[in-house]
Amino acid sequence: MTRTGCVDVAVCTNGELTYDGIGGHLRPAGGTGPVEIDLTRLRFIDPAGLVSLAVVAERATLLRRPVRFRKPAGGDVANYLTRMRLGAELGVLDVVHDLPQVRERRLGHRLVELRRFDGEAGLDTVAAALVQTYVDDHPELVQPLYAALDEMARNVLEHSTRSHGYVALQRYDNRGDISFAVGDSGIGLRERLAATVPVPDDRTAIVRASQVHVSSIDRPGRGRGISRVIGITGEHRGSVTLVSGQASGTFRRGHPDSELTDLPASYPGTLAHVRLSL
Repeated sequence: MTRTGCVDVAVCTNGELTYDGIGGHLRPAGGTGPVEIDLTRLRFIDPAGLVSLAVVAERATLLRRPVRFRKPAGGDVANYLTRMRLGAELGVLDVVHDLPQVRERRLGHRLVELRRFDGEAGLDTVAAALVQTYVDDHPELVQPLYAALDEMARNVLEHSTRSHGYVALQRYDNRGDISFAVGDSGIGLRERLAATVPVPDDRTAIVRASQVHVSSIDRPGRGRGISRVIGITGEHRGSVTLVSGQASGTFRRGHPDSELTDLPASYPGTLAHVRLSL
């Protein structure tokens, strides 16, 4: 079904599950036993971390592997994960978890919870809801934020072999930016591009996926999505990070060359993290 298998998530001593360090928390989940998601040490998580937890759990479910989930030791962090609807998404996947029950409350403009989008209609509904939170105080960001989110999410629907994906978004007033992540448990960049372009490794797949007119869909006009989002982040002093297979690549401020790193285990699908400055 897919090129990569399952991975465990074991949050390391730094306690941060974020886009630029996600690979350091992944471990190959060999055999046929439970997939471990151990968040005991978790102190901080960003949209990429939230999306990745759903992707890891979904990949395990697809391969009929049970998931053993351990909540954060810190009560505030555990409550935050519940409010971000991680527990609800795990429940949809029939993953048993011990996240606490908390009272639902409006989260305001600072963050938007983890959401699954199914098909184009589902994507349109989710994207509109996410962007709507910025209409009043940052109207100049509505169009670029919507365009970037729409492009990245449509890549999931068109290329991943999955009919749905996951998205989460958060605004950080203290550092003046907005970040969102889109992820799927599909075939990954390397396998998706291999039918049309040479991709000897995962690093090459990330580079090729970012180039204009490179696409797994062999039709005129395709292949502009990721490069367009990189351009948008350049106009807003931001960045794009792609994670797939055993590689991660970050494109900063619209620059076409990425900072590439290797991962200790293959990411079970594809993750895109986008940051725009306020």
